[in-house]
Amino acid sequence: MEDPVSVARDMAPRIRELAPRIERERRLPQELVDDLVRAGLMHLVVPRSLGGQECDPVSAAQAVEELARADGSTGWCAMLAAQSGAFSGLVDQDVAREVWGNGGIVAGAARPIGRAEWSASPRGYVLTGRWPFASGSTHATWFTAEAPVYDGDTKRLDAAGNEVSFAYIVPRADVTVHDTWDTTGLRGTASHDYSIDGAFVPERRAFHMMGPPRHPWVLYRAPALVFINHGSHALGVARAALAGAREVATTKRGWGGVPLSSMTRVQATVAEAVVLVESARTYLYGVGAELWQRLLDGATDEEVAPLRARVRLAASHAATCSVRATDLVHGAMGATSIFTSNPIERQFRDIHTAAAHVMIGPLTYEAAGRVELGLPPEFPFF
Repeated sequence: MEDPVSVARDMAPRIRELAPRIERERRLPQELVDDLVRAGLMHLVVPRSLGGQECDPVSAAQAVEELARADGSTGWCAMLAAQSGAFSGLVDQDVAREVWGNGGIVAGAARPIGRAEWSASPRGYVLTGRWPFASGSTHATWFTAEAPVYDGDTKRLDAAGNEVSFAYIVPRADVTVHDTWDTTGLRGTASHDYSIDGAFVPERRAFHMMGPPRHPWVLYRAPALVFINHGSHALGVARAALAGAREVATTKRGWGGVPLSSMTRVQATVAEAVVLVESARTYLYGVGAELWQRLLDGATDEEVAPLRARVRLAASHAATCSVRATDLVHGAMGATSIFTSNPIERQFRDIHTAAAHVMIGPLTYEAAGRVELGLPPEFPFF
């Protein structure tokens, strides 16, 4: 694959053209999904041995940023495809090849709220439950669902008394998608609920989301790196809002016929928004690149633990700064920003919806703070 950022940038004009349709239909058009798959943008961190791109995580995140600049929903779907694609390193490679090896896309949720009853013959699990927020559900070919294990009516516990839970990979044919994603923003992500009713899942398609990697690529040792694309997605939306604000400011006249670009309050607001986005962007990719290089150099998991926490913190910080920057320019453009004909209106809704995700919310700040104070994070994927 050539530079993934350039590939994403080249696709951006067409994605912008499709953005109103994506918003209206509340899903990505299948022809766009097919183009994203062909371009490698839905398999950025899937190993080359499985037909993926095996991109370094910073380049993958920057590609997501470019897609999000073009359309928040498209960028979000590519972001979640990358995160679920990282599971390809946590399962046996024959399973990974079956799921991702032919352009497969996985949607799902990381919540152990279903029920998986153990079957000894054949060996596997009978899975039942309903889960929310399966981004990309309208184009996914496989779904993951997390659930605790039951032996008959008894929940299985480990030696420490904790419930035993796995994630299960289920083909689309065994999944029912419920049309629940009717939201303020990111309307085209189709992040619907989905349910599974007594589907049999072979044992080989059950795995621990935070388990040891089964593929040698170093990325799978640091899942925190996969989550930097939450921050890069937010930065892409904010950069699009900034570009839209510049266009409005140079063409719109305010009270008294004065161009907005000549008003000192608008100038100061745009400057503040720019520094919020660019400083957060520098920190996010800087600390991400530092962690990646440390891993390539052979640093142990213990040695990079504080840096992993900084990566997660940087992603949340990028999202926080992106929300603030988008709010600033949305307000500075006045009534122009309230019309759906102006992309800033959609970007304002998209960034606030994106920021509601738990992986970049207050719990991440708290977990990162615990690590800074020498305590365990007590939050997943750190």
